[in-house]
Amino acid sequence: MPKSKSKNTQKELFEAGIKVFAKKGYRDATVREICKKAGAGNINAVNYYFGSKEKLYREILDAIFSAYDRFDQEDWDRKTPREQLRSMISNFCAMLYKNNAFASDITSIFISEMTRPSPFIKELVDTYNRPRIKRHIKMFRNLLGEDATDDMARDCLVSVAGQLLYYSFAWPVFSRLFPDYSADERYEQWAAHVYEFSLGGIEAVRNNIFKKKENTHGN
Repeated sequence: MPKSKSKNTQKELFEAGIKVFAKKGYRDATVREICKKAGAGNINAVNYYFGSKEKLYREILDAIFSAYDRFDQEDWDRKTPREQLRSMISNFCAMLYKNNAFASDITSIFISEMTRPSPFIKELVDTYNRPRIKRHIKMFRNLLGEDATDDMARDCLVSVAGQLLYYSFAWPVFSRLFPDYSADERYEQWAAHVYEFSLGGIEAVRNNIFKKKENTHGN
């Protein structure tokens, strides 16, 4: 089989897998459906190119969970904590909402993993999320000041992430309440709003930490 045809078939199976997994879910999707969607006459095509349905799904999850890491992070340590926060928010918004990505099959698979995780979730978190979280926790601790704890930084991270993910999870409701709103066209404005809003919240938490420290010393 020519290499170009082989690569095209593999790509078509990968893209068909995304569509079928998004529609049916990991557990209910079948190799037969994926091959049919890809136009592959041989139902063993998935096994030939990927090894199994499970391995194809894992490759798709790798692509999803590594998406954020495709953004350039080489200069992360040279940024100030505020610049790091702006970069984190802007990159996530571009990844989630540019070109209507939030309404894509990829997002459907991601949401499915959040509600009905596959057996691969632990390894994916350890590989992709854990190193990223360590970097972000350090950033929030720097923003909050030297007396901040990891728990405080974690709560700030969750608060910011919740804003970033809102449209992905709530779009069926939000789009009916505000039909003229385009997340794709306004994702940069959304990123700017989340940044400013988050800075206000972080400053409030920072002030509370300072007040508690003063009260402790005063007593």
